[in-house]
Formats: sequence, C-alpha cells, structure tokens
Amino acid sequence: MDRLRDKVVLVTGAGSGIGQACAELFAEEGGKVVVEDINGNAAERVAEGIRAFGCKAIAVQGDVSVAADAQRMVDAAVNEWGRIDIVVSNAGVQRVVESIELLPEEDWDHVIDVNLKGGYLVSKAAIPYMKRDGGGVIVFTGSEMGFIADPQLPVYNASKGGLHMLMKSMAINLIKHNIRVNAFCPGETDTPLLQSEIDNSPDPAKTKAEYDAWAPIGRMASPREQAYVALFLASDESSFVVGSTYLADGGFTSSI
Repeated sequence: MDRLRDKVVLVTGAGSGIGQACAELFAEEGGKVVVEDINGNAAERVAEGIRAFGCKAIAVQGDVSVAADAQRMVDAAVNEWGRIDIVVSNAGVQRVVESIELLPEEDWDHVIDVNLKGGYLVSKAAIPYMKRDGGGVIVFTGSEMGFIADPQLPVYNASKGGLHMLMKSMAINLIKHNIRVNAFCPGETDTPLLQSEIDNSPDPAKTKAEYDAWAPIGRMASPREQAYVALFLASDESSFVVGSTYLADGGFTSSI
C-alpha cells in the first residue's frame, strides 16, 4: 500500500478511464497526485473522490498539446508539494477513418498534437525539476496499436508508434540523470469511451462480444488492470527497467 509513499505524481488525461484508474491507484499507494484533464469538472470529480478516501490530490484543467498548459500542470505539482517525481503521460485521442485520404488535416494534427506532442511537452516541463531533485520516472501510455497497423486508425498508429520511439530515445538519454522512462501499452480496455462506442453501435451485444474476442484472453481489460502495469513501471520495483514497452493486451500481438 506504500509503494509510492510521498511521491508527487502527475497523471494526464485522468478524468476517466485508464488515467482515472492510475490516479486513484497511485494515491492509494501513498502518492500525492495531480489529476489533470482537459475536462476540468472531470478532473475535480476524480480528485474529490481521492480526497474522500483520505488520500492527497489536486485537480488541474489543461490541454497537454499546449506548452503553457503543460508547464502549468507540472508547476501545480511543484507549487503544491515542492517537487515532481512521476509523470504518467496518459492523455490521448483517436480518430477512425475508412481511408487516409478521408482524414481531415485538422484531425491528423489534433491526434498527433495530443498523443505525441503532448507527451513531449509534459516531459519537457517536468524534466528540469527531476534533474534538480536527483531523478524521477516518466511513464507513457502507449498502445498495442504502436506495434500493429489498423487500416482505420492510421494517425493513431502513427502517433503511438512515434510515442514509443520518443520514449526509447528519452530513456537512453535521461537514465544518466536517474530519470527512468518507459511505456505501458494497453490492448482493448473497458473504458467509458469504449463503452459509449459499444452502446451507440447498431448491435451493442454483438459489438461487445467482438471486443471481448479481440485477444486470446477472451475479454477486455479493466482500467484498474492497466493501472497496475503503470504502477509497476512508476515504482522502485521496476528500478532496472529502462526504455521498455510493456504490452498489456491479453496476448493479442502475440497471436498475429
């Protein structure tokens, strides 16, 4: 229960889904958590829930793809608790399209800006503080779609593949400063966003069954299951893990 005792943590995209699960779990493990989301009300709701259980959390609204916002959310952690030890760069979006020529340029820019540029900007803001204080941990939320191609997710594939390589480059550069950088890579996960997609499909029961059958494990992950992978990478238990992409996809990429 104390794997992150007194560690100061920023989780982006923490208003729901995997980000929320990370924020809650990290707080339970003793972390002091900055809950960030572009939806400020969602961020505050999650932070209030964490505080209700006697844990420490503050909420920050911001857009990870905007440099000033990224700096502000990192500064919020430092202003509140004096340091930042862990960043979980989780905020992400995707766009489904039948073919690349049908993808509007603004949608391309939005996905790349949030998923890839956002990870860069939040890291850029946090790294000077981590160097000052002798080290830290950065955990990116990658994806199984950074390893395999989905013809209807070209820009999402590009953003997550790019994020994985950004992580590796940062990892080998920053380890000399005692900053470990890794990524966990979820497969299909039962988030509110995915549930909304299921509910709005022509045949929700069939759609859910298709998602459950996606991986050999025969079901979707829960957000909490993914958060435990992030916790491992954020904690001292993974002290020798540097530049790794940890797949949590129920065996999907191994099966193709």
